[in-house]
Amino acid sequence: GRDEAKKIIDLAREAMVTRQRDLDVFSYASPADVRLVDWGEGLQFACLGVVPERRLLLEAAYGFLTLKNGVPVGYVLVSALFGSSEIAYNVFETYRGGESGSIYGRVLATARHLFGSDAFTIFPYQLGHENEEAIRSGAWWFYQKIGFRPKTRKAQAIMRRELARMQRVPGHRSSPKTLRALAEHNLYYFLEKPRPDVIGADFLPDLGLKITDYLAGRFGSDREQAAKTCSREAMSLLGVASLRGFSGAERQAWERWAPLIRILPGVGRWSTVAKRALVRVVRAKGGRRESDFVHRFDAHDRLRGAILRLTARR
Repeated sequence: GRDEAKKIIDLAREAMVTRQRDLDVFSYASPADVRLVDWGEGLQFACLGVVPERRLLLEAAYGFLTLKNGVPVGYVLVSALFGSSEIAYNVFETYRGGESGSIYGRVLATARHLFGSDAFTIFPYQLGHENEEAIRSGAWWFYQKIGFRPKTRKAQAIMRRELARMQRVPGHRSSPKTLRALAEHNLYYFLEKPRPDVIGADFLPDLGLKITDYLAGRFGSDREQAAKTCSREAMSLLGVASLRGFSGAERQAWERWAPLIRILPGVGRWSTVAKRALVRVVRAKGGRRESDFVHRFDAHDRLRGAILRLTARR
């Protein structure tokens, strides 16, 4: 129930505060979007979604509090969309040790279960970019052994060179300089065939710029006019007569999505079914569980394709 959800949120916040850490997904966690995933043997993930007004335009952000026999031992930040998840995995210092690999495997399985992800990304900070703790712990090789790989040729070449050295010289450890060079690049793990449209690729930041450029070019600094006009035009494009049935959070999501709807290539020519499905995607962004948005978005092939085409334009 809601009281239990609030207790879990409080536990997550306390676990961070006592370690002088801060995580927005815990600070702005929604009591309506709390789930406890139990892996047995005392391992649980408390999966916390964010209140609608703090959600990002596209990817869904969740925080997992890792519990061992009810005690917080770490946390995970997960961003999910496009059938993929970015994972930022942290174990509190007191609890670091032999179980990290098996717990991490369950993190990936939990993300797959909640969001349907078949691809996973790790950003450079987790690997040691401007993060000396990760360099000291050899985090890059921890993920490499699980199955993560770089996409860039530079990082692939360094990895091959280091693996060859390890074969020749048992006990060889990569130098901090080498680890820093490796950590400049994302790592990826694909359960299916590798593909470019995953979190960590360049197209998501590009999308934000496209929307900003469109609004600035058309409305200048008049944000209020931009919001009203885009909302009205998006309604017209998708055949929405009124927002009367929308909750406050759904209306807010509509307003934020309206500029994107306006610039989606070919959206006016979509079938009625595809347009209605897009309306449901937007409403889900303001719904109870943001994971529902992820599933609706990822199931909408035309929407995914339109966003990729939009970001491919220069």
